[in-house]
Amino acid sequence: MNKKELIGALATQANCSHTEAGDMLNAFCEVVTNEMKQGDGAKVIIPGFGQFVAKHRESREMRNPSTGQMMMSKAKTSASFKAAAALKDL
Repeated sequence: MNKKELIGALATQANCSHTEAGDMLNAFCEVVTNEMKQGDGAKVIIPGFGQFVAKHRESREMRNPSTGQMMMSKAKTSASFKAAAALKDL
């Protein structure tokens, strides 16, 4: 399902226009994105669905596959999603 199809499904489910559903989806994405920007440990929890969590990854030594040389990766914060038990059971 792509974004356009998701907006259509939301509009049908919420009985609203595609424009309103698109605005709701964009607002949701913006809220989650802004929370994840706060860094390590930031969470957006949706009971029964799951949680978006920001995780910090330390820099580490790794091997360049094309040259075989050892190099250091950069430290970064990435977002992950943990599905709730109710969603996993489906």
